[in-house]
Parts: sequence; C-alpha cells; structure tokens
Amino acid sequence: MRNFQQGFNNPTMNLGFKLKRFLQNPSSLNRLIIINIGVYIGILLIKILFNSIGFLFLKDSHFSFQAFVSTWLCVPADIPTLIYKPWTLLTSIFLHMDFFHILFNMIMLWFSGSIFLYYFKTKSLYTVYIIGGIIGNLLFILSYNYFPVFEAVTSHAVALGASGGVLAVLIAAATKAPNQQINLLFFGNMSLKWIAIVFVIMDIVSIPRGNSGGHFAHLGGALFGFLFAYFPKLSLWHNPVFSFHKPKIKYTHQRPKTDEQYNRERAEQRKRVDEILDKISKSGYQHLTKEEKDFLFNAGQKKNL
Repeated sequence: MRNFQQGFNNPTMNLGFKLKRFLQNPSSLNRLIIINIGVYIGILLIKILFNSIGFLFLKDSHFSFQAFVSTWLCVPADIPTLIYKPWTLLTSIFLHMDFFHILFNMIMLWFSGSIFLYYFKTKSLYTVYIIGGIIGNLLFILSYNYFPVFEAVTSHAVALGASGGVLAVLIAAATKAPNQQINLLFFGNMSLKWIAIVFVIMDIVSIPRGNSGGHFAHLGGALFGFLFAYFPKLSLWHNPVFSFHKPKIKYTHQRPKTDEQYNRERAEQRKRVDEILDKISKSGYQHLTKEEKDFLFNAGQKKNL
C-alpha cells in the first residue's frame, strides 16, 4: 500500500488547512499552545494600542505598559503583594513578553507534551502543566523570601512564563518512560531521562548566573512532574480538575467486529486512500474536495493512534 502520510508532506498542501486543523484539534496539548500564543498576541496588540494612546495623549506621562503587565499579571516574590493579587499565580504561567521566550517554551511544550500524551491521559496534561507551573511559582516566592542573597530585590522581583509547567511535563514523561529514545540533531539517539537530567542540572548550575527566580520556578515544576509520574496511585494528581468538559459516561452494546468485517473495512479504506493520493499526484492537494481532505486526515489520525 502507498503510504498515505505523503499526502501531508506534499509541498502543495495548503498551509491554511494545516492551521485550521491545528485550531480545530481538541487535544489538550493544542489548547495549551493556543492559549499561550493567544495571550502573547493579545498582550502585544494591547501594548501597541497603549503606546499609540500614550504618544497622542500622554506626552509627559511615564506610563509603561510593561510595568503595568508586570504589576497585574506577573507573580510577585513579595508575599504581602501576592496576597492582594493571588490570581498572578495562574496568569503568569501563560504570560510571555519576549518572542524567543515563548518560541522556545512552545517548542519544548510540543516536544515534551507529545511524549507525555503517549503515556498519560489527555486531561492529565492540564493538571501537570498548571499545577507544575503554580508550584514553580511558589518555589520562586519561597526562595526569594528565604535566601538572604535575594533580600534587596524581593520587593520588586516578579516571574512569568510557561517554563515551570513545561519542565513539569517533560520530567513527568521522562519519569514514566526514562528509556524512550529521542533522535536529536547532532547528538543522535538519546534516552529521554538524560535529556531531562541535563535540563535539571543546567537550571541548578545557572542559579547564580542570572534569572535565579526563573531557574527556581523550573525546578519547582520539575519536582511536581516527577512526583506526578512516580506516585501514580495518588488519585489527587489525576482528578480532571482542569478539564474543559464534564466527563460523559456512555454505555454501548455494540457487537465486536469479526476478522472478516475488519479486514474488509481496512481494504476499502486503503483503496479509498490510494484513489485520493492518485488525485493529489495528478492535480495537487488543493483540488481535493472537503470530504476527500477530511477522509485523508482522519485516515492519517487513525494510522498514528
């Protein structure tokens, strides 16, 4: 049989169609990435608007939009300030102000989240990302209020970014499947556990070199990711607290398919896929009907399950 994945690698495939499929995919991983990117774009647009208003009407004002975001959306290290703004424990883990910051975090989230979902339920990704990010924030706060070296900056130190939640996802996946082989550019195959260990060590040795709060937040997320995967019997970890839909129980009494029925359906599907691929090779992907695109996409999804 011809490999129907070639249809998705065809250079003529509409980029807009790929984007549409990504946005419509209900995967928890897709939703987390969309939320992070949406918040980043929203903040960027509001910043442009505020700068324009400031230029036109607030000529002598020292108003800073970045300071405004830091005050109301970033999590503060100062505990009295945090008491008045507890929501920042959550908002900060979806907040990025720098393009390369969100780019790296989303690449890492896609990489680690894809592995995570192979071993855990999709709703667990919300739990690990959100609780891991919050625990990372708490470790950041505790470290800035406990270690004397931070005493002079605690009152105005803040943290933001998805890194704590992303590290939680990565460490959970590495704890569950430590020997999972990952093919890295320039390094070849490497066990997932070594990738996770390298990230943790890098955060530890980087604490005195700058962005100390960020590194503590990473380690807090990593700790929760490890506990989540290492102690799976703690049902609290796996409660679908952050699911977007209430679980539905559906009872069916469908009779199992016979081998003959299963093989006949597979043969019909293969035939249909081959016909669509022939059409792509002759006239290009853009000439497929919506029904043909949907069929090809669904066939590819089943192949990857």
